[in-house]
Amino acid sequence: MFWSDRVAGTRRRQAAHEVSNHGGRGLLHPVRPDPVTAAQSSPEASDSVAAASSPVARGPLGPRVETRPEGWRLVDRRGLLKAAGMAAVAAPATSLLAACGGGGSGGSGARSVRIGVVSPRTGSLRLYSEVDAHVVETMRTIFKDGIRVGRSTLPVEIFVRDGQSDRNRAAAAATDLIFTDRVDVVLVGGTSDNANPVSDACEANGVPCISTEAPWESWFYGRGGNVQAPFSWTYHFYWGMGDLRGAYTTMWGQLDVPRVVALLLPNDQDGATFSNGVFGLPALAQAGFRILSEFPAYSVGQRDFSAHVQKIIDNDVEIVAGVPNPDDFAVFWRTLNDRNYLPKVVTMSKALSFERDVENLGATANGFTTEVSWSPKHQFRSYLTNRTAEELASEYVDQTGRPWAPSLGFTHALYEVLAQALVNVDSIDNARGIADAIARVKANTIVGTVTFGGAQNVPKNVGSIPLVGGQWRQQNNTFNLRVVANNGSNIAPDGPVEDLQTVQNR
Repeated sequence: MFWSDRVAGTRRRQAAHEVSNHGGRGLLHPVRPDPVTAAQSSPEASDSVAAASSPVARGPLGPRVETRPEGWRLVDRRGLLKAAGMAAVAAPATSLLAACGGGGSGGSGARSVRIGVVSPRTGSLRLYSEVDAHVVETMRTIFKDGIRVGRSTLPVEIFVRDGQSDRNRAAAAATDLIFTDRVDVVLVGGTSDNANPVSDACEANGVPCISTEAPWESWFYGRGGNVQAPFSWTYHFYWGMGDLRGAYTTMWGQLDVPRVVALLLPNDQDGATFSNGVFGLPALAQAGFRILSEFPAYSVGQRDFSAHVQKIIDNDVEIVAGVPNPDDFAVFWRTLNDRNYLPKVVTMSKALSFERDVENLGATANGFTTEVSWSPKHQFRSYLTNRTAEELASEYVDQTGRPWAPSLGFTHALYEVLAQALVNVDSIDNARGIADAIARVKANTIVGTVTFGGAQNVPKNVGSIPLVGGQWRQQNNTFNLRVVANNGSNIAPDGPVEDLQTVQNR
């Protein structure tokens, strides 16, 4: 590699990291660089500058970046896109997204379709990566003879980066995929902690991105989305908070318990979404539930929930709901158990998505409830393999020895949406064409039909997928997730929901 190529690659990565981590405030003006800095800088020097100490700052050229106390940032989209344009100008004139020739399956030297994936291989969300890794290997087999792009069939390369269950690391991983691996499109799931920063990086750099596994309000509004000015490069499909409230109301309505609800919510984007007074869980008041207002959001990673537990006990709360990560919920639940207080209904999103996380909680988790976004009982087939949901789940269990998880269907569906969109793309080098094809796609997937902006009151970048309610039942030292609330989906429930204490006393 020539020295100039190394410098160009370094500067491209630095520019991308600057956009992802600081909103582009440290980028030099592409036309009028600072003459002092330009004269003093070395070929390997960073173009970035120290971030402003104020929590809300606007550099002279970059976007407004608001750093929230809980560690996530709300970035002004117009400024972010402007900063991305600066990064593109600072790079060489050749396309930043042009992949190297060859290197794909088939060995013909044809231009490869380069797919990037950000997966939380480490950290509190690590169980998502087990599903991701299996699906990636499955897709490498499915696409071994190539993928259709317009009238051509091109080889496929899949690049995976670790988001480390951390928003900043996920953004950096996306940046590496864009500027080091030079991917054509990015696929991402693993909750909003992983999907949102990756989507932001792709939006800033003009790279098509499809995401899932985060409530769509958390993905859209949490990123500063505006229905009048939708995102240009990023698209998302998953359930919304209205679907979640419907599942909760159906499950809780089957039980004879006081309708007082305590919410365990972190001070992150998911917590902000769940606590939103318009579309979040407080709107359950319209269904006759009283949401206790004495519960402030907790800090992610908090290890003292004694105040929350005391208020639950003082108010004789029988329903506890929320969206903590598995590690935080485990600490909360141990504290509640130490006080010998067991609510009859425990309904958690995210913390109860995987059987292993439930097993780690012990026998007291018997009867816990959660939403079920996908299951082997869903009556859909894969566009890529024609397998049913049940067949896909069975294959996963047989090959990995691990229980199926709802994320399996949605991770698989990411590739199905992409494959059906690429059929309508004239060239893999046309990034704008890829994004437009994603926007127009009507994809048949293992989780159902995915279209963006097709549902009422849903933004143009969003595909809404319904869900059902489920309950974890312990049997022979293992836990099974049973569907217990059907809200218009085409699967039949396994049976009624039962309260926690009734299940435990068997």
